[in-house]
Amino acid sequence: MTVSKFRRACILGLFALSACGGSDDAAPEEHAEGEEEHVEDTAVEGRVTLGAPAMKTAEILVEPALSENAGQAASGLEVPGEVHFDPRRVAVISPRTDGRVERLLFVQGDRVRAGQPVAMIFTPTFISAQTEYLLARRRASALASTPDSAGALALVDAAAMRLRVLGVPAELIARLGSTQQVAELLPIYAPFSGSILEMNALPGAAVSAGSPIFKIADLSFVDVVAAVPERALPLVHTGDRASVYLAAYPGLDFSGTVERMEQQLDETTRTVGAVIHVQNSNQRLMPGMFATVRLHIAVSTGAPNSAQQIITIAETAVVNEGTERFVFVEIQPGTFEKRIVDVASLEAPGASHPLTNRVVVKSGLKAGERVVVRGAFTLKSELGKASLGDHGH
Repeated sequence: MTVSKFRRACILGLFALSACGGSDDAAPEEHAEGEEEHVEDTAVEGRVTLGAPAMKTAEILVEPALSENAGQAASGLEVPGEVHFDPRRVAVISPRTDGRVERLLFVQGDRVRAGQPVAMIFTPTFISAQTEYLLARRRASALASTPDSAGALALVDAAAMRLRVLGVPAELIARLGSTQQVAELLPIYAPFSGSILEMNALPGAAVSAGSPIFKIADLSFVDVVAAVPERALPLVHTGDRASVYLAAYPGLDFSGTVERMEQQLDETTRTVGAVIHVQNSNQRLMPGMFATVRLHIAVSTGAPNSAQQIITIAETAVVNEGTERFVFVEIQPGTFEKRIVDVASLEAPGASHPLTNRVVVKSGLKAGERVVVRGAFTLKSELGKASLGDHGH
């Protein structure tokens, strides 16, 4: 080939390369820096693999299975309750003899102290008893140092006893003996410190022995009756600790213990009352208030004792399919394996309010394994699609 022909061939070759955009030996185009390599979504043999876009769309959230103390993991039982009077701290104030109400020293809603007079009544019986006591004292004084002295002193004691039966305290009897002055009105005293709940008589009203003038209650302690479901009765015992919460005082915990169990089932609600004795020094708890009661009871976790470690996971991780329960375990980033598990609730049977969102795993998982707690139903759907595809072939 001549030189001119060779030059012509080179020029034509360069033109062809320019027109085609390069030679056959050009390097393949590289991914831009930071661009993620696409992972295809697949589901085979109980496993699901999702690419980054699918993971983001499904909002998959993974958490480790926890090892917890069995005693601390159990949530107890939360039930509705109502504040009641302590029946041992409620009393009717009444006279011990017939008479007429002359004065009422307190009205409904007032607080009184133990031994404080709350009413004054006129009664001939009181005047007669005072007179007999003074006469007996004078007779005993006159017969002192005589053979009849012992008998006279016995009459003084009998007259004093009659006054005490009427409700006259020892201090008033001693004052009668020293002043020798008969009181016209008989004081009626409060048996203990408390609040006047009811006023049952007005000044001028005739009253008989035992008829109520006031109803009084000591609210320094109250009873909160918790409605325990019939199914949870075996778990509740006297002495169990309890926390009482009221809507009127959010954030305050009124603590007490189960003092006794009522012996009658409410046939409408199928509950039995657990009576919790609660200190009420600030008188915030008022009978009739509704409450939420948390009973700190031992709920079965499957552990032989409360000190043993158990495995727990979020309740949302568990997928139910017929009688089968399973979770999805992350075996590597983006790849999840279906795992059959045996789980048990941490809630007491019949609980009206859930106290925990976790369940006990009896078998199928180890502590620390990463479990899907959000998005598990998306993975279940992917497995279902794969199963349908296999049947189609």
